[in-house]
Amino acid sequence: MTSDVTHDVVIVGGGIGGLTIAWELARAGRDVVLVEASDDAGGMLRRGTASGLEVDLGAESFATRTTGVADLVADARLPVQLIEPAPGGAHVAFRRRSGRVDRAPLPRRALVGMPADPLAADVVRILGRRGARRAAQERLLPMPAGAEPSLAELTASRFGVRVTSRLVEPLCRSVYSQSAESVRLSALHPVLWEKAQALGSLTAAVDALAPAVRAGSAVRGVEGGLWRIAAELEAVALRAGAVIRTGTPVRAVTATSVDLDDETLSAGVVVIATGPTAAASLLGVDVAPAPPVGLVVAEVASDGFDTFPVGSGVIAAPDVDCAAKALTHVDAKWEWAAAALPAGTHLVRLSAHEGRHGELTDAAGAATAIRTLTGVRVSPADVRRVIPVAWPDAVATPSARGAVTEAAATRGIRLAGAVAAGTGLASVIPHARALAAALTSSPTPSEGARHVR
Repeated sequence: MTSDVTHDVVIVGGGIGGLTIAWELARAGRDVVLVEASDDAGGMLRRGTASGLEVDLGAESFATRTTGVADLVADARLPVQLIEPAPGGAHVAFRRRSGRVDRAPLPRRALVGMPADPLAADVVRILGRRGARRAAQERLLPMPAGAEPSLAELTASRFGVRVTSRLVEPLCRSVYSQSAESVRLSALHPVLWEKAQALGSLTAAVDALAPAVRAGSAVRGVEGGLWRIAAELEAVALRAGAVIRTGTPVRAVTATSVDLDDETLSAGVVVIATGPTAAASLLGVDVAPAPPVGLVVAEVASDGFDTFPVGSGVIAAPDVDCAAKALTHVDAKWEWAAAALPAGTHLVRLSAHEGRHGELTDAAGAATAIRTLTGVRVSPADVRRVIPVAWPDAVATPSARGAVTEAAATRGIRLAGAVAAGTGLASVIPHARALAAALTSSPTPSEGARHVR
């Protein structure tokens, strides 16, 4: 069955990118329909219940490298309170030459793991004196000519291998769910790459751009959980007149139609705002799916966490054998969580290494990872509950982004979300708003007669 109405815009995918576009278009008076395959909109801004709290089971903070999130909250008048994390900062776990796992606060001034001052005490604590002296030579080296190398190659050649292995690689894997060998700096932090080229030094660029705050603090969150942004944005989009249909899988798309199970929606414009693998499938291109992002939220009863031993959390260097690549101590990072949790109870989030999610999904596995990353003696009996979550289509690799972007452009279909904008709300939201602005400035079927098929 075919729709007898041509909608101005049909959006496929109800993550934060799709919801942002739906709200922008609806408030501009456009006829917009959003279809989402799952039962709830919000994408990776999902909630669950732990220790009686509604907590994030997906993203739990956003980078402050852009004002995109704050601008959206203000412009849409979302009833949420943006908050700063507690000042403790994050740590890195790495293995000393002796084989002992050590932990140290991440450098106060760094970007993408690269230090602004390689000889600062907090950098020397991680790299050692020899590693720090090697990293300090970066300012003396000419920037590479020709094609941009991978992030791992770039940082190892300029700062030395310790900066790459103990800072860049663990941060890249924990924050972006990709190896530094598979990405380029220009994709993760384009402003930093441009500044480095202009100044002729990565160190100088980081020094110019890095905030003077402890690592792990260049983010913000939402009182009560980041999931609330998606929930409140969906509500304001509906009030503005957007139609949001959840539990509605899409079978095929063209530039002017979206095929559902038993209906075809006609559209002046079609926007795909799904994950990369789903987008590739709809566009008929083959991409290698990235490994799923695995997460575990654990309730832990241990007084060893009362002093916040690793601040807001810890990331693991590749030489630390652990099923989790990162840990977030939720109530150390967010004061609202600390105030709401029962006495003696702590919440931790464990981000799984590729292929090792299953090792974290019971109390014994979670306790082992927590002990390794934090040094706190946690037993399986201390882990009261484990909530496993898997995101199978969360990472947009460079090859997938390239293939999907080319296919969409060829077919006249617009793209939004991480596959178009890069990882994180700080990138996705401004891109979605720019796309919506471009669509509202173009003529649409609503400005003329409706098409009847």
